[in-house]
Parts: sequence; C-alpha cells; structure tokens
Amino acid sequence: MTVSSQPRLARAAILLAAGALAGCGGDGASPTTPAPPEPAPPLDVPFEATDIEEGEGPEVQDGWLLAIAYTGWLYDEAAPDHKGSEFIAVSEEDPDSFRFGVGQVIPGIDRGMAGMRVGGKRRIVMPPELGFGARGNDLVPGNATLLFEVVLVAGAEVPFEFTDLQVGSGEEAANGDSLAMAYQGWIYDLLAPDNKGDAFDSATAEAPFDFTLGVGAVIVGWDLGIVGMRVGGRRRLVIPHELAYGAAGRQPRIPPYATLLFEVELLAVE
Repeated sequence: MTVSSQPRLARAAILLAAGALAGCGGDGASPTTPAPPEPAPPLDVPFEATDIEEGEGPEVQDGWLLAIAYTGWLYDEAAPDHKGSEFIAVSEEDPDSFRFGVGQVIPGIDRGMAGMRVGGKRRIVMPPELGFGARGNDLVPGNATLLFEVVLVAGAEVPFEFTDLQVGSGEEAANGDSLAMAYQGWIYDLLAPDNKGDAFDSATAEAPFDFTLGVGAVIVGWDLGIVGMRVGGRRRLVIPHELAYGAAGRQPRIPPYATLLFEVELLAVE
C-alpha cells in the first residue's frame, strides 16, 4: 500500500516515552556544537494525581484508545499553584489520542490517568523519572518535575473488527488468492463522524491495489479481515496498531500506535 495524504500527527510527541524522544546513541554534541549544560538537580517533589473534576463516563482500562486535552507546565515551587513555564497546551476541540497503559506515553501520564472517567479533569505532578528523566527533550529541561492538567475527552475499547457494508455475490476470497481491491484508509478517531479521522491512503476501481491474500504481503489486519469476502462486496475494517504498523507507525502519514479504519471493496479474485 502507498501512503498519500497527511493525517493529524499527535502533539503528544511531547508525551511519548522518553527513549523515543531522546534519540539513539551519542551525546548529541558535535565538534562545532557545544554540549548542553548539565541539568539542575531534581526537586524533592513526589508523584501526585488529584481530581479537579470527576467524570461521569466509563473508567479507562488498559489498551483503551483515549482522546485527551492537556496543559503542561514546569513545576515551580515559587509560582502560583506551582505552575511555572507552560511548555505545551492541547485543546478539547482538537485533542490528542493515544493507547492507555501500553507504554506509548511517559509513565507519569499512564500512572496519573489510572482510574479516571471520561469527562473528568485531573492534576498530575510527576518527578523526572516519570517524565523525561535527566535528559529532558527540546521543550523540557533535564531533571524537570512536571505539572499537567488533563481532561479525558473520550475513551473506548477499540478492538479489531470487520463488518460487511455490502455482501458480494461473486467468488469468495481465500488465502493464497490474488485479489484486486479498491479501498480508502483513515486514522481511527474517537470523535470524528463515523470515526473517520485523517485519510492517509486510497486505491480506486480504475487503479486497484493487487496483492496475494494470507502471505504477509499486507498488514495483518488485512489478511485477517478480508478472508471470506465475495467479489462485489464492501467491508469496514477497524485495525488496532498491533495488527497494523505497530509502535513505529509509518511516518510521516501514520503515527506510532495508530488504529486504522478501512473501507475496502473486492473487485476480483484470481
């Protein structure tokens, strides 16, 4: 499959696990670039998660897809409400999405949101070992204690599933068959109409996508979800990241841990 148009990539790059943000190997310095200054000693501030408003929706569970709004500050003991410099803000009108409890985000977010209910708002204070550690990142200095206010806008279990939109009357697709497909793919979005977020790929009946079913030529969710379709049929596939492009995603169009939604049409079986 090719990848074509640009989906909304999460600003939650700021929330990704520290190792994913820190880069790989080396000290980040070059012969012409001085090394960054040593981080300040960490504050002696414990982890804390406090409800500002309790939600009335379902309680989040590990593996759920969540949509959150949040503001993040550097914790400052001298600032009002300990809110030092603001380093990120994401609104409820355009929230970020991630899988809860799978290590996709920094530990303080996974730990701090445990037990939240949809609609709730929570204040989370996290020491550096639950944030970005001694190294920090482009927005957060090393050894920073962080303060977040997080709103849980939406949350749901989104398992793998396939649903026939139209049952075909032609030959049935089986493993080993060569298929011709038309399709459109979207990033699954909890809040979008019909869960269709940003479109990232498509193929038409005039220029179909050809592949062999069941041999690993496509993502696992396609191999599982297309078996049994008949020519002329249309099917909706919802594919969690572990059956799609996994923790790495497929940059720049498909972010890490993305759940995907496809509508596919089986044009021919050979």
